[in-house]
Amino acid sequence: MSGVGRLFEAARGTLTGKRPLNQDRCLFLGSPETLLLGLADGLGGHPRGEIAAQLFVDASENLFRQLPKPLFDPENFMLQCIGKAHSAIMRFGRRQKPVIAPRTTAVLAVIQEGVAYWAHVGDSRLYLIRDGEVYSRTHDHTQVRYVRQSETEASRPRASLTRCLGGLPQPPTTTCGQPTALRPGDTLLLCSDGLWGQVTRQALIDTLSNDRIPLQHSLTTLIDQASRVDNSDNVSAVALRWLAESTTQNVTTEFSEKQIDPQLERAIAHLNEVIGRSEEPK
Repeated sequence: MSGVGRLFEAARGTLTGKRPLNQDRCLFLGSPETLLLGLADGLGGHPRGEIAAQLFVDASENLFRQLPKPLFDPENFMLQCIGKAHSAIMRFGRRQKPVIAPRTTAVLAVIQEGVAYWAHVGDSRLYLIRDGEVYSRTHDHTQVRYVRQSETEASRPRASLTRCLGGLPQPPTTTCGQPTALRPGDTLLLCSDGLWGQVTRQALIDTLSNDRIPLQHSLTTLIDQASRVDNSDNVSAVALRWLAESTTQNVTTEFSEKQIDPQLERAIAHLNEVIGRSEEPK
């Protein structure tokens, strides 16, 4: 799905890859003043990662719709999204029998008055591509360990997450990027490790830097390429190409398509209703 406005071009996509379930979720919302991009990758080694990712998207969307735009403090807004999502994930886990601990990564970007702000937890990444190079990117919250399967096999590096939403009582420490004024031709990419882990950095740069090709086509090409790798993970991404310098976007765009089955959607709606009643003053 893609949207083109006078000041930007946007695209998004997701594929399940060689996994039985897609636990990634994407978000793109806009008002005339402010754009919001988001992505979450539910942790497959823990139960109901897809719900953790969906609750992050829901919390971010709900808060974005509630607040006046332009946002008074974009960085604080993103921290609130992550905090509210973490609390919702923890509540959901405690209400299961037996209790479970769903977890997810998260990355958010806000574009407002021609400036990009971003924040992340985990190893879902944001890239800012400018003039055929990676101008800036997030750095994963991971720790590398060296493991081997047998005595005769050489040790291989394996990264494990050190931060995520869900799992621990307190919200994770969130890393916020340096606010950056966008220039014409800049491309923002938010993606799960299913994309950046399977496609080379140079392929990302070369494909997304070609402004003669529609952004949606370029992004779809990268996602398809990553999904064809043996044992590929879920592959998801949201991208935005900035087309003009301006402090007013004058574009309202929205594609918050929920990648969720109807039964799960009804369950989450019921859960939110129960949570709302339980939090009413006695």
